[in-house]
Amino acid sequence: MKWNHISIFILVLIINLNCSIFYSSERILSDTRFPIKNKTLSYELIGWDEELDRRRVTYILSALQNSQKFKSVQHYAQTKSDLHLQIILESSPKFRFFMGESSEPVSYMAEREPGRFTVYLLNRFLAVSTFFVIPDIDYDDDRILFRTIKSGKILSEKRYPIESYRIFGWVSVLLMWADDRDEWKTILTEKVNEYLVDIKDEI
Repeated sequence: MKWNHISIFILVLIINLNCSIFYSSERILSDTRFPIKNKTLSYELIGWDEELDRRRVTYILSALQNSQKFKSVQHYAQTKSDLHLQIILESSPKFRFFMGESSEPVSYMAEREPGRFTVYLLNRFLAVSTFFVIPDIDYDDDRILFRTIKSGKILSEKRYPIESYRIFGWVSVLLMWADDRDEWKTILTEKVNEYLVDIKDEI
């Protein structure tokens, strides 16, 4: 019996470590064939605290650099620039019952979105109680805010959704071949291109 319990624990651990990620926001291909701006751009990052978030923001910075739409793109502490860009990750709280701690009081989500909270809690309870035979599904309604500042004044604020679903459990093992885990670089590059097109007449 002891070995059976150990085997079940190891199986559950392996299954739980597998996670499939599916991007659910609209993808827009923007035409960035507009003239290069002879201006310098500085940036600062706000809200990119988790390891996964920090990995993704490198794709955004790489896309800004590779766009070649600015004379230079550097961190705000390194240069005085013509334009300053705040890249802000606006995230709703990610609740992790049974798996960790939530980022704000549980009552906040229950009061704000009682229907979604009930479905979320039921899914989490069923997933854990069935050893993830019923998959655990997390919905991340993240958004990126690009705030462009010129001479200390806000020139524009452009917000882009990067919503996704994360599926934990044995189902995720079957779906990993089709998930968007390796698509984030392309997806975030598309968001940067969309931002550059949206502000091309303002800078």
